[in-house]
Order: sequence, then structure tokens, then C-alpha cells
Amino acid sequence: MLTLVFMFVFMFGEVAVLDNGLALRPPMGWMSWGYYMCSVDCDSNPNKCLNEKLILSVADTFYNDGYLDAGYEYIIIDDCWAEKERDKLGRLVPDHKRFPHGMKYIADYIHSRGLKFGMYTNVAEVTCMRYPGSKDHFYIDSKSFAEWGVDYIKVDGCFVGEEFLNTAYIKFGQHLNATGRPIVYSCSWPYYIEFIHKKTPNYDVVSHNCNMWRNFHDVVTSWPAIRTIITHYKESYDQVSPYHAPGQWNDPDMLILGTGSLTDNQSRVHIAVYVMLAAPLLLSCDMKKITDYEKQLLLNLDLIAIAQDSLGVMGKPYELQNSVTLWVKPHLPRKGDKYHSVSFALVNLQSESSSVSLTPGSYSLNSTDGYTVMDIFQRKFIRNVTLRDSISVEVPAEDVIIYTLFPL
Repeated sequence: MLTLVFMFVFMFGEVAVLDNGLALRPPMGWMSWGYYMCSVDCDSNPNKCLNEKLILSVADTFYNDGYLDAGYEYIIIDDCWAEKERDKLGRLVPDHKRFPHGMKYIADYIHSRGLKFGMYTNVAEVTCMRYPGSKDHFYIDSKSFAEWGVDYIKVDGCFVGEEFLNTAYIKFGQHLNATGRPIVYSCSWPYYIEFIHKKTPNYDVVSHNCNMWRNFHDVVTSWPAIRTIITHYKESYDQVSPYHAPGQWNDPDMLILGTGSLTDNQSRVHIAVYVMLAAPLLLSCDMKKITDYEKQLLLNLDLIAIAQDSLGVMGKPYELQNSVTLWVKPHLPRKGDKYHSVSFALVNLQSESSSVSLTPGSYSLNSTDGYTVMDIFQRKFIRNVTLRDSISVEVPAEDVIIYTLFPL
């Protein structure tokens, strides 16, 4: 199978390689699936309905409540947006009742707010929820998305075999590039290869053809789901980190703040690990249900600065004592050309608090003048440390502490 993929890439040469200059920082925004899923029965449940009104209201909230200013810019409609049949010309058609003005209208509204618009399709004949998929329609669907003003496309991989996946994602990306419109390309390719077809994804090929890709199961609105995702990325760090860089991101799926599923400390863990992973930060929730504390987390500019750092380094996990994981992420600003700032996230997924100690010099920090330490959640200076000093903390149950160490 890998031979087939490489033959395909060789035949098409440079055209097969994604080079769209997009997503140089992990995308931030909102996506419908995690919370709304396929909420199409709007008559029975008007307060949880995937429709035009919802999408425009999210755009308004981002614009009015500071999310856009903080870097959240993509508003993305996931599955279940279309009519069940294409039109006479073979084009996808938005559901007439739920999206009465069509997708170009929504895109224009979102763009007028300074935001960007995203949509969803699947490489099979149908989507994961049995709406029309893009198989045999890559050209016309890419053309439609470009004409509608789409800036981001999530492409799923349900209901097709391994061989088709390994060529379809490359072909679809070529058609997107051929439209001439800048469209961030989000693939679910490696997830289906690993977890559905039980093979090892070829991340070298994936990373040359997609801006971002989902590696693991869909998130659901529960703390156990978040804990499982975090554990997966800790265990798969060596496999996936070499391919993670500006323009090509591992995607652990959506943030579920605002769904009532997490305590405040669990919310801290959720966003902290995603920040350390340099992962996309895509909310999925009813924006009206975000608590004041969740909003404070989401708009913490010190946290966002770590997440959006232009170096795009994926944080590395280290096991400390008492089942605490230390995630270490170097980033800007630098002192000179070799002393990076470094963030430490001490993550405790256990149901009891844990005491841990660490020495900065053991984790590739190298400024012999030492570092000044800032607590990112408390937003305050802690103290200055040398490379040999010990940092000792008590990490509460199911919680995290983030320190950023700036070189002196």
C-alpha cells in the first residue's frame, strides 16, 4: 500500500505536496460537531439546532466578546448541513430549511466580522451521518467550497477502504489547491488508517498533503474522554511529534469548555495540554453557556501566546513522581539566538493531589544566568531560579500548574 502512495506522489510530482502557506499557527475557532453533532430536528429542539441562526450567532459572539481579538477566527460547520440529494448539476445543496440563504451568505456575514468560514465533507459517497459525500465529486465540490468563500475544510474518512484513503486525500487536496482559494485542509486520514484499518499511518505523506490531521477518536463531552485523549498523545509523542510544525499540526479534536462537562480544574487541564501540544483550539459548545471562568481561561493571552508561538513546537511529556506528567514546550521570546523561553505544564490526571519536584536544567534549559518564573493561570511572578534549583509544587487532583520560565 505504501508503494502505491509513493507511486502516486511520484507521478504527480510537486502538485501532490500541499504548499498553501496556511495555518502557520494552529487554527483557533469554533466547530459544531462536538456539542451540536447532527442536531437537525429543530422543531423539537430549537435550542440545540444546527442552522444558520446558530452559525451567525457564534460569529457575533466571537466579534463582540473578545474571542476574535484573542485569535479565535474560524467558524466551522461540521456534518449534517446539506440536503440529502445533490442538485441536477451534481452540486451539493445546503439544507433549505436550516440554511435558507445558502453558504455564500453565511461566509459573507462571517467575513464581514473579520472571521473565517469552515465546512465539512467526507471522501466517501456519503458523510459519516449519511449526507452526500464527495467521492467522484472532488472537482465540483472543491469548486463549490471556493465559490462559497470557504476558508477551511474538514474532510472525514468514513466508509472507504485503506487504499482509497491513501489516494483520495491527496487528490482532494490537489483540487482544493487548483481552485486558487486559500483553504486550510484538515484531514481525518491517519485516524482511519490506524483505528479503523489497523495499519500504521504514513505521517510523512500525510504531513506533506494536509495542514492538520486528526490522530485519535472523536472527542465527546466528558472528562474521561479528555483524559483518554491526553494519555494517547503522551504515549504517541515519539510517533507524531516529528511531523508537527507550522502549517502541519496534529489535531486532538475539539475543546469542550462551555458544555457543562468539566469542573474548573478539569477545564484547566483540557486547555493546558492542548496549549502545550501546540494543537488547534477549536471550541464546540453553546457559546451562551460558557461560564465566566471558562471565558477567562479561553481569553488568557499568556496561555494563548504559548499555544500560538510561531516556532510551533509540540510539547514533550516526561513522567515525574506520583503519576504527574511534565509537559515541556520551548518557545519565544529568546534571549540571544539560543536561550528559549520554556513552559512547564505539571499535569495530574489522578483523583488525589500529588507533590512533585523538578530541576530546570534536567529538561534542556541552558541559560546559565537562570530564569524568571511566571505562573500562567495565576498570572503572577513566582521567583527566579538557576538551572540547578529545585522547583517543588503540590498539584491538586485532576489539575495542572503551568509555569513559563523566561531566560534572564
